[in-house]
Amino acid sequence: MRHPRSPRRRLGALGTLAALSALALFTGLCGAPAAAADNPIVDDPPVLATAAVLDGKPIDGIPAGPMVAGGYHVHSHLTLYVDGTEHWVPAGVGVTRPIVLDPTRPDPVITAAEGFYWLHTHDESGVIHAEAPTPHDFTLGEFFDLWGQPLTRHAVGPADGDVTVWVDGKEYDGDPRDVALKEHTEVQLNVGRDVPFQPYEFPSNF
Repeated sequence: MRHPRSPRRRLGALGTLAALSALALFTGLCGAPAAAADNPIVDDPPVLATAAVLDGKPIDGIPAGPMVAGGYHVHSHLTLYVDGTEHWVPAGVGVTRPIVLDPTRPDPVITAAEGFYWLHTHDESGVIHAEAPTPHDFTLGEFFDLWGQPLTRHAVGPADGDVTVWVDGKEYDGDPRDVALKEHTEVQLNVGRDVPFQPYEFPSNF
C-alpha cells in the first residue's frame, strides 16, 4: 500500500480538517485576515498545472458556496505520472478567492476561502473532496473542468501523449472523463510511459 511520497503530503491531507473549523470560525467572526485576498498559492515544482481562478459561477452544473455541513461527503484520490515522473494535483482546484492558507505550513494548505465548489482540493496530496447537500454523481471530467485543464486519451492538462487510466487497480478502457469519483476511488493517469498502479492509503479520518 503506497503512502504519500513525503511526510509533507501526508500532513497536507491530515492537517486540513483540523485547521479548517478553527480558521473558518475565526473568519466568520472576525472577517478574513487582511492579507487573505493577496495570499497567493505558491505551487511546488512537481504540480502539473496551477488551479484555475474561478468566479463562483456554476461549472458543469456544480455550484460554489460555503463549505457544505453534513450531507454527502466522500474522498477520492488522483495520482499523475508523465513519462514515469510523478506530478502533483494543485491546491485550490474548485476554490474561489480570497483564500486563507495555513500559516504554519511551508506548502499550500487551504483552510478557508470565499467559496468552495462541491468538488475541490485543499492541498497537493491528490485527495479530491466531493461535498454536496445530498448524494451526487461526480466524474473526473468535472474535476478537470474545475481545474481548468483538458482531459482526453491523449492529454492530461498540459501533458500530451498516450494516456493509460487505472481505477482501483484495474486498467480502465473508457473515456477518462467518465470515471466516477466515489468514496475512496483511486485514479491513476499515466501519460507516455506506463507506470504500474500505485495504491494510495487514505488518512484514517477520511
